[in-house]
Amino acid sequence: MQHLSESITINASPEAVWKLLTTPDLILQWFAGIDSVQASPDYPAVGSQISGSYKVLGVELRATQTVQEIQPNSAIHYTLEGLVTGTQRWQLSETNDGVRLSVSMDYNLSGGVLGKLAEPAVHQVNLNNAKQSLANIKAMAER
Repeated sequence: MQHLSESITINASPEAVWKLLTTPDLILQWFAGIDSVQASPDYPAVGSQISGSYKVLGVELRATQTVQEIQPNSAIHYTLEGLVTGTQRWQLSETNDGVRLSVSMDYNLSGGVLGKLAEPAVHQVNLNNAKQSLANIKAMAER
């Protein structure tokens, strides 16, 4: 299992950051590497789903995220299914400088032996994408 955890401080309100995290059209703008996003009509309610595809090392990965827990303007927790399985959590906490946004993921890459061989390279791409996504959210929220 791979783990990543990144965070960034954003000079914006929790509501502004939350809107970016939970609006499918906006997710498509900030999520590094993502090509498409489709959400169920009730997204982001518990049990709702959001699906997307992104490329890692030239391979298209499709994933479906199911909302497991939501605390508006504070946290959203997903399970991941597809070529990548695991969990993802976004957490907001207020600071003197605005909002601290953190993302963490615990995941496995499907695909048997080939998936295990590719996992370290995919993890590095996912780590870079997480950092870029946080930077993109910061730039959009601070406009």
